Amino acid sequence: MARMLIVDSFTVPRVGVVVAGRPELTDIREGDALWLNQGKLRHRISVRAVHHLCTRFIDSRVAPAGVNTSLVLDGVPEGAELPGLWLSSE
Repeated sequence: MARMLIVDSFTVPRVGVVVAGRPELTDIREGDALWLNQGKLRHRISVRAVHHLCTRFIDSRVAPAGVNTSLVLDGVPEGAELPGLWLSSE
């Protein structure tokens, strides 16, 4: 099961919603379908792109567990306060 606590988020013009954090337990990959857990509500989102914050020697389509990263997400509900929420594969 992949999961990631969102520590920061922002919207980039012509890119979309970007979240930052560190995946736990397993890698998160470009194209993965994940759940955005917002209390009792869950929203299905997808990972459009992966960007690494600290290294350039990792596959650019994979966010490895334990490595700081940012993800471009599709399907995020309008107005969602993302920092502090969890992304998960289950």
